[in-house]
Amino acid sequence: MLPLRQTAPGGRDPLALRESFPADPDEYAIVAQDVTRWFGQVPALRRLSITVPYGRVTGLVGPNGAGKTTLLLILATLLAPDEGVVRVAGFDPVTQPARVRASLGWMPDTLGVYDQLTAREYLCFFARTHRMDRRVASARAAELLATLHLEAFADSPVHVLSRGQKQRLALARALVHRPSILLLDEPASGLDPRARIELRDLLRDLAASGTAVLVSSHILTELEAIADEVVFVAQGQTVDERHVAALGTRHRPTWRVRAIDPA
Repeated sequence: MLPLRQTAPGGRDPLALRESFPADPDEYAIVAQDVTRWFGQVPALRRLSITVPYGRVTGLVGPNGAGKTTLLLILATLLAPDEGVVRVAGFDPVTQPARVRASLGWMPDTLGVYDQLTAREYLCFFARTHRMDRRVASARAAELLATLHLEAFADSPVHVLSRGQKQRLALARALVHRPSILLLDEPASGLDPRARIELRDLLRDLAASGTAVLVSSHILTELEAIADEVVFVAQGQTVDERHVAALGTRHRPTWRVRAIDPA
């Protein structure tokens, strides 16, 4: 059993959390229980709980302002929860951020690309931050440029890339150190239909190789072809969890068409 941490006064009894916490790091890449985060007097997360297994794609769906990005920032070690327990790859993002980051690939909705570098230089730079030597970093950059269909732009400055190409470059950056867990915040935004299909195939391949993928969107149909299961969030809380195959027509709109001209 992993050690538990009470992050703020007024939360649940740590012993009660210990009894119910599903902390098997061999099965779950991400475990969050009763996570709460306030911004001033506004609760962004309210005792939200989620588990993400290895080898599957989990969708995180909810309207804008539901708390999706706040949760991802906590998992990515960039924001601390006020209450609750979080484990990523078995580590605490607050007290063990370096261990979490070594296992985690993170692609936020703001791309953060360096416009004056070439695409190759950009990936090599981030590979080097993960302590790869120059030869290994260069080989990994070339591999990812091919995988994400950016070879033609390898030696072009990033500022000439389209929005969709920058999106793919940001995904390559998240994958540069071969993480076992991948967090993606609205990754399909700005992608054309072909690029969306390529993204789907890449994420399915990563999951098949054992990677845990957590991908957020406010559009359910974006995730239906990608995710194995979907977690619905609203107002900072988990409201439903379903396997994609079981969704059926429950969350799909129904349209009725009436002809004005009876002929």
